[in-house]
Amino acid sequence: MAASSRAQVLDLYRAMLRESKHFSAYNYRMYAVRRIRDAFRENKNVKDPVEIQALVNKAKRDLEIIRRQVHIGQLYSTDKLIIESQEKPRT
Repeated sequence: MAASSRAQVLDLYRAMLRESKHFSAYNYRMYAVRRIRDAFRENKNVKDPVEIQALVNKAKRDLEIIRRQVHIGQLYSTDKLIIESQEKPRT
C-alpha cells in the first residue's frame, strides 16, 4: 500500500471512530466502535490497490451514514443507561 493510501485509510479510520463516539445512545456507540475496528482489522492485509480503493470508498459512504445517524440521534436523545454513568472518561 502506498504511503498516501495508508495515511488516507488511517485518517478515515480515526474519523469514523471519532464520529461514532458522538452517538448519544450507548448501545449504538459501542456497536459502531466495535464494528469499525472489526472491519478495519478484517481488511488490514488487503494488497490489491483496486480493492483498497473500493474499501476506502465504502468507508467514506459509511462515515457519511454515521454522521447522519449521529445527527438524527441527537434530535431524539434518550436518558443515559446505568452502565454509562460507571464509565470513566478515556484520555
